[in-house]
Amino acid sequence: MQNPWLITDTLDLLPVVERIKQPASYLVDTFFSNVMPTSNSDYVAVEYRKEGRLLAPYIVKGSRGVNINRGTSRINLYKAPLVGPRRVIGLEDISLRQFGETPVFSTVTPAERAARMQANDLTELLRMIQNRKNKMAAEILQLGKTKIRGFADDGVTVEEDLISFDWDGKVTASSDWANSSADIYGDIKAVSERIQEDSGFIPTLMLCGKNVEKKLLNNTGIFKWLQIPNRENLTMASFAPHYTTPQARFIGYLSALNIEIISYAETFTDDDGQVKPFLHPDYAIICVPGLGKQLYGAITFMDTNGAWQTISANNVPVYRFNTDAQQSSLTIFSRFLMCPETMADWICIDTTGNSADDDDDIDSLFDGE
Repeated sequence: MQNPWLITDTLDLLPVVERIKQPASYLVDTFFSNVMPTSNSDYVAVEYRKEGRLLAPYIVKGSRGVNINRGTSRINLYKAPLVGPRRVIGLEDISLRQFGETPVFSTVTPAERAARMQANDLTELLRMIQNRKNKMAAEILQLGKTKIRGFADDGVTVEEDLISFDWDGKVTASSDWANSSADIYGDIKAVSERIQEDSGFIPTLMLCGKNVEKKLLNNTGIFKWLQIPNRENLTMASFAPHYTTPQARFIGYLSALNIEIISYAETFTDDDGQVKPFLHPDYAIICVPGLGKQLYGAITFMDTNGAWQTISANNVPVYRFNTDAQQSSLTIFSRFLMCPETMADWICIDTTGNSADDDDDIDSLFDGE
């Protein structure tokens, strides 16, 4: 009798994948929260713009008006990057007791064990895809571009591509924020005003690397505000650091600028097994959250009957089996690209104040210190 727990058809697996609660991904959820309908092809249209505050032109009496150029939008057609993490289950994997089973003697059959392993693999593969989205979001927010590395079936051959947006929002602090006399408030205020002027929105969030919290709390100017005897006379800022999620730590609120300050210290494991932070420890991102979007492309694959299938879904699970090798595999394919709404919605500050160390290389960015 076939094990009813083991789902082997992509169309049967799709509803399961859609119902699984996605793991937390702070950067994606905060900055690229708008999920767009999946494209029917491999390609996605990426449209973004730089906004300004244009003045209506004066006209003479009786004139029909002056034509205004709409050429503020830029659109590019990209083949959405494809990811496809896979897990293999072999006869040797299901013949032995697995983690969590009864010690010494287990009543779980190999067939039941395979079904449970497939369910666990499904969850872990989705988590890997979400981490990759978070990494892409981190690259765009800190550098305005993202590097795509594609691995061939051998896991060694690599092809690289670079998707770059027309972004010039990387700035350097007027002086190192580690200096207690640094004008941190002045730097934040200047960036906030620039975003307001360019985008027409008030930025409400400052996301900081793990080193920035200490710099803020040791700053003389901020400390003086917090020492004001009567807070009703001058309420510039309030600080009450505490953890809100495993990824984010609330630091405080700059009420004078309407900016919430969050420290973000989440890490990932790169292809070489090194643990690195998503956000550079000395960077601070000031932004208008929630305006970015997630674009998805369709997935084309050959099913177990040898027929080609094209499915428009965010995550497409594909099951394969090899009776000769006594192995089965589960791969989840996804084509996605994070896309900002406008290039003026965020600015990244290098708080070290040393522009000579401002490196735009993606690999060195995630080296951390």
